[in-house]
Amino acid sequence: MASFPDAVEAILLAGGKFDDLPPGEPVPKGKGLVAVGGVPMAARALRALVESPAVSRVIMVSPVEAHELTDPCWQGVDVVVPAGERLIDSFKVGMEAVKDTTSPAMVVAGDLPLLTSEAITDFVDRCRSRPEVQVWYGCMRREVSEAGFPGVPHTYARLAEGVFCGAGLFLSRPQALTNLYQAMTDLTYARKNPGKLAGLLGWKTVLSYFFGKLTIPEAELAMGRLFRGTPCTAVVTPYPEAAFNVDDGEALIKAREYLEVL
Repeated sequence: MASFPDAVEAILLAGGKFDDLPPGEPVPKGKGLVAVGGVPMAARALRALVESPAVSRVIMVSPVEAHELTDPCWQGVDVVVPAGERLIDSFKVGMEAVKDTTSPAMVVAGDLPLLTSEAITDFVDRCRSRPEVQVWYGCMRREVSEAGFPGVPHTYARLAEGVFCGAGLFLSRPQALTNLYQAMTDLTYARKNPGKLAGLLGWKTVLSYFFGKLTIPEAELAMGRLFRGTPCTAVVTPYPEAAFNVDDGEALIKAREYLEVL
């Protein structure tokens, strides 16, 4: 059976663009640098990583250089690498900075301002229960998200087992990087073309999803085909903060409101 460490390296993605800010608020160099509760979103996610016993080392993929990250909120970052133009490029750069290429590495979105160490630890533990796969991607039931943070917008997918949204947590073995990078590139260019998308995932998968009959195991197999034969599994997290991504101005306002009452 494939090995799985007690603690994993984590890649924190702090780049990307975010222009949906309140009028007059300066636009930072990266999405993860947008302030929520007076602290950059990525720094809040960083604190969750640092406080989790399931994380051994933090790689930050940043739009600003290491010498610019002088604020104490960035303590705990072990290495800083430059963010790419696209998300998939940042993903690749982060994975290439992993020290232990024989063990899984975690990728965490930098726009999770309410992320907790408990959510991180639980996610890694759940991934550890499936050591035979190479890619673990986080998802969440709609009722869990809405119970934790009512009204927060998400893109949901209806499967046979229920309605789910994606979470901002992902785990992969570094040796799967080449397949992942090519598949993510293909998916980016096919996402608005139903024919190309069906070619990547298979018409049976697309039709099953359209009629709400696609199961999680079937979706895992489809993702495995997309990732060029890389074994994949969905990891359902019960922590709503793991899916509270700040993707637009509405979500940013809600995140700031939640932190005001905590």
